[in-house]
Amino acid sequence: MIKNKIIKENDLIVLRKKTKNKIILAHGTYDFFHYGHFRHLKKAKERADLLVVSLTADKYIKKGPGRPIYNQKKRAEIISSLDFVDHVVIVNSFSGVEVINLLKPDYYSKGADYIDKSKDFTSKITMEEKAIKKLGGELFYTNEPVMSSSALINKFLLSDNNLKNNFLNDYKKYTNFENIYQNFLLLKKKKILIIGDIILDEYIFTQALAKSPKEEIVSVKEDTRKIYLGGILATAQNISNFVFKPTLLSILGNDTKSNNLIKKRLNRKCNLVFFQDKNRPTIIKTRYLNHSKKKLFQSQEVTFDNIDEKIEKKIISFLEKSLDKFDMVIVNDFGHGMLTERIRRLIEKKSKKLAVNVQSNSANLGFNFFNKYKKCNYLTMDEPEARVAVKERFGDIKILKRKILSEINAQAVAITYGKNGTILFSKNKTTSVPALSTNVVDTLGAGDAFFAISSIYYLVDKDINNVAFIGNVSGSLKIQYLGHEKQINSDIFFPYIKSLLS
Repeated sequence: MIKNKIIKENDLIVLRKKTKNKIILAHGTYDFFHYGHFRHLKKAKERADLLVVSLTADKYIKKGPGRPIYNQKKRAEIISSLDFVDHVVIVNSFSGVEVINLLKPDYYSKGADYIDKSKDFTSKITMEEKAIKKLGGELFYTNEPVMSSSALINKFLLSDNNLKNNFLNDYKKYTNFENIYQNFLLLKKKKILIIGDIILDEYIFTQALAKSPKEEIVSVKEDTRKIYLGGILATAQNISNFVFKPTLLSILGNDTKSNNLIKKRLNRKCNLVFFQDKNRPTIIKTRYLNHSKKKLFQSQEVTFDNIDEKIEKKIISFLEKSLDKFDMVIVNDFGHGMLTERIRRLIEKKSKKLAVNVQSNSANLGFNFFNKYKKCNYLTMDEPEARVAVKERFGDIKILKRKILSEINAQAVAITYGKNGTILFSKNKTTSVPALSTNVVDTLGAGDAFFAISSIYYLVDKDINNVAFIGNVSGSLKIQYLGHEKQINSDIFFPYIKSLLS
């Protein structure tokens, strides 16, 4: 028999072979261990001779920013201190399926809050139940008091942000996780068209060598290089995690290597409608960073010229034939010449629902603002873009709202304020949502994530309170990662929302 309490994954096979005793397995994160966990595990041990507790490794925990509170080593130490727990193992997987297959337990234990399969939004419990039954085992629910680690963490450990906590306390009275989740399920069958400029974001990590003795420059050594799908590609990647096979319309440049990379990473996610303009470069924005992930400087290969007229005609032809097939058109306009005036007017005229984000940045020299569009259903931008576009530097939100709505016929407008959250308004209503996370790794793409997920959600729920919340959740998750290395998907999105609303 294995004597150590904290064991390795391979030890599970040995354990099963060495004992004829009945084994029950309990799998979870067990972050911020509480009384509910204690009662659940104690009840599980009453079912069998041996209790094995498997812990999700840190890198697989998807409960939102700041989680886990305790790392895997500390969580294992806490649980192993319980005298009725026989073994603890840290597993490198998102669900309990892998450890079930290794250990082949007689019973698999879950809490009573997992009985309702309609709330199994990650399908983990369903997969785990299939795995245990396939091996001839039994899924065992402990009928013990249900407590939420996330609710306790939000209340006691993450309570330094009074604005955030006050908002969440009020918002939980307004709606709940199940309502939001059910709305997202409606999106699966929606037809979405996504239009915009392709951008590749290149990150080059460097090591500083020395200051040049002859020139006022610092010499660096290039270490690693990563390329992420940016621009409309990032928008499409995020949306495709919630909508089945959205259609992506864009322009490929003259770089064959880049084009192959784009198609390889996207072809399983979206229906691709690409036109190639051999006279245009592939837009690449290169950022140089040190190993602390601090950005040093940026270079970019860009164009501001309108696309070739022949390509424009092909796009217009496709849109004229196809626009009425889509429930929503989502336009992320980066100002690199794809979205010509003729294309914009056609989209405005024939789209059933239109969501627009227009970005002004160093790459387009600030000549790209929302008022190039005349109307849309849903519009997003950040505060500086809004203020510069309507020439209102200091006015409050009432003035800003009035000026924006005087220049574009929009049903709902979201303005993101970075660390200060979001204000979203319609003609008759204004709401605000504070920032939900202050743990910032990289702000690149936060606005894109906000726009992508809040846009599709607006299609199924016009309540601006909910739309603003969904957008902020998306942005809060995005800033936890460097560049576009992680998408907003259901595995991290729904657990985070559930934790906030627990």
